[in-house]
Amino acid sequence: MITRLNIKNFKSHRDTDIRLDNLTVLAGTNGCGKTSVIQAFLLLRQTYQKGRLIDGLDLNKPLCNIGIGNDALYRLATAGELSFILDDNNETFSFIFDVGIESLTDSFLKKKSYSSNITSNKLDNMSLFNNDFQYISASRWGGRSIFPKETYAAETQRQISLECGQGELIAQYLYKFGHDDVHDYTNGQETDLSLLNQTVYWEQKISPNITLDIEPSKDNNSFSITYGVDGTEQRKAIQDLKAENVGYGISYTLPVIVALLSARPGALIVIENPEAHLHPAGQSELAKLMTMVAATGVQIIVETHSDHIISGIQLACKAHSKNTACGISKDAVSIYYFHTMTDRTLQIENVEILDNGKLDYQPIGFFDQTEKDMYKLFEE
Repeated sequence: MITRLNIKNFKSHRDTDIRLDNLTVLAGTNGCGKTSVIQAFLLLRQTYQKGRLIDGLDLNKPLCNIGIGNDALYRLATAGELSFILDDNNETFSFIFDVGIESLTDSFLKKKSYSSNITSNKLDNMSLFNNDFQYISASRWGGRSIFPKETYAAETQRQISLECGQGELIAQYLYKFGHDDVHDYTNGQETDLSLLNQTVYWEQKISPNITLDIEPSKDNNSFSITYGVDGTEQRKAIQDLKAENVGYGISYTLPVIVALLSARPGALIVIENPEAHLHPAGQSELAKLMTMVAATGVQIIVETHSDHIISGIQLACKAHSKNTACGISKDAVSIYYFHTMTDRTLQIENVEILDNGKLDYQPIGFFDQTEKDMYKLFEE
């Protein structure tokens, strides 16, 4: 598991050092550096996947697109170097790249120096670089019914996304692996522990009675996902609904749920805005699932703007303190609040969770807008 990340001279980060746990939450105002933390991982992975990390850092495709050296360099710097340092398996791996004057217009940054312990064998054993990795971005394929086919990425590399974390391979992934059993995340409520059945179980936490069906196209060049609603004594069952006709929250959540359920202990999952298009109750359920998965040894890094995700995590920590099966230890969770100071420099605060699930303190601006609005609403 990656336990520490240090970022120097990258975008809004002059020198950022954060501890990473089983569940690490990045929260804060827009444009203050949360996504840049995720991009540090994505840049290293996409460069390694293309076989170029030995020489430097590829700033574009397929996981993220930064642009050129000037876009990557710390905004108050004019030239120099940027670095990413990871602690994993009690070892420190240092990657330093040259961003000199001559490389500010380049889309590939040349290697300046790496720590001597970096070898292909060691990187292959890290979740960031192998197939035990999933990235689900905020810009995912929600509201669509037809999905592309990419056999090697989906079935050999076991990836849900091909480009920019869109989740566009979710249909093929579920068609291939949907009948494989995974860890029981239903607390014994289901006897069928297949990935597909547990996916439906958690989708029904968001939208009761929802079902889904995956089929290859007639020419076998793509896959389709259609939805339905189970019937009751008072209501006839409905089938073959397009994603556009069942509410965006269901399809937007699908790759997030599948990534979580299918992850093995030691895997790394990066998720942006899991709350997209979800009702608050659905957001709370999704937070519960994330904590259950993280408690099994899967590492999750999540960026969120949802207080319901945060409170759901707090409830799971409280449940753990009361020795219930669905909780997670507060010591396995890190929450960071990103904001900018008046001089536009980045400030990151670690918001700790106490044994009772409450926060040790709430920084100004950290999900306190409801309190501010209520104060104004009821003031004389």
